Amino acid sequence: MSISLDENAEKLITQNFEKRDALLSPYATKDGDSIRKYEYKPKMFRRQFIRDCEVVLNLPLFNRYAGKTQVYSLQNNDDISTRAYHVQLVSRIARTIGSALSLNCDLIEAIALAHDLGHCPFGHRGEKLLDNVAKRHGYRFFHHVQGARYLYQIIKCDMSLQVIDGVLCHNGEEVLQCYAPNGNSCKTFDSLQRKLDLAYTSRLNDPSLMAGTLEGCLVRIADVIAYIGKDRQDAEKLKLVKFDEYSDGLLGRYNHQIIYNLSVDIINNSIGKNYIAMSDEAYSALLKLKDENYEKIYGNSNVDGYCDEDLQNTVDDVFRLIYDDTKESCKIIDKYYRPYIYPNKDRVDEYIEENLKHPERLAIDMIAGMSDKYLLEFHEKHCKK
Repeated sequence: MSISLDENAEKLITQNFEKRDALLSPYATKDGDSIRKYEYKPKMFRRQFIRDCEVVLNLPLFNRYAGKTQVYSLQNNDDISTRAYHVQLVSRIARTIGSALSLNCDLIEAIALAHDLGHCPFGHRGEKLLDNVAKRHGYRFFHHVQGARYLYQIIKCDMSLQVIDGVLCHNGEEVLQCYAPNGNSCKTFDSLQRKLDLAYTSRLNDPSLMAGTLEGCLVRIADVIAYIGKDRQDAEKLKLVKFDEYSDGLLGRYNHQIIYNLSVDIINNSIGKNYIAMSDEAYSALLKLKDENYEKIYGNSNVDGYCDEDLQNTVDDVFRLIYDDTKESCKIIDKYYRPYIYPNKDRVDEYIEENLKHPERLAIDMIAGMSDKYLLEFHEKHCKK
């Protein structure tokens, strides 16, 4: 049984969407531009990129954002950011700016909510540890690549190409003054596959890692805006760095000032343009903020009681356990991984079958999907016998 839309409601919704689409920038991604591997006939109000938002919100790894590190791990303080807070802040900042620029805010939301799905336990710190394991087996681990892999090659959820491309091409570590869409992106899934294959072995050059949509470009800089000030706020909450230790320049030193000033500057320099840009002054000030964060925060973020050597040993132990299990009985894979990947059993079975000949990939995929506490608990239960 299902409920159908009233004919009058359907007519009004159609008219309203037509009016909204007519107001979009000529450089915005239209709903009809969505590229999928399989045809999706959108419902009247559940349009292409709205569908992608809803798919992301219902993914197992979206739930696990709440247990994954932003900067500070395993803090007994509910005011310290997790990935769950971060992706929502990125989404809000990007949609606020995107609305002012008349871009497609549904696509912006989908990319923003999905952009960190590939992050592993313990954030960027854990990413380096898992990359160390991957390098021993001839490839590399990067969270933005893992996010695209998760959507396209693990759960195979038929996400639009524009969203997967935005996830693959986000890079909050590299700050640019201007973000112009890469015209070679968002064309075909064969092109996406080639980019992933290159990325797995660190052969994908930086120019190729620019989103093919203006919305994807905006999410990339919104990612930076979201963490620059909030990381300072978290450091202050933990009494590690005081706000008055930062310089008070053009963008301010507090989170709300940084978000507002950068948002206004980007709108001023991007409205009506086919790129996202900052002024010379704002770009220079942002680089200074980032340098200060590296000096005062990111070198002092290991406050959870675990040194990198201990965590590396933990990751190595868990990897070896899963790797050996995959080559032998798959008891651990079948019990602790397979049931929690995705609700669609056929897609999961397809993914497992494709990767049995690459046990290192299965092991790293499983670890990447764990939360901080679960990794430690799993290690305690299975590796300390």
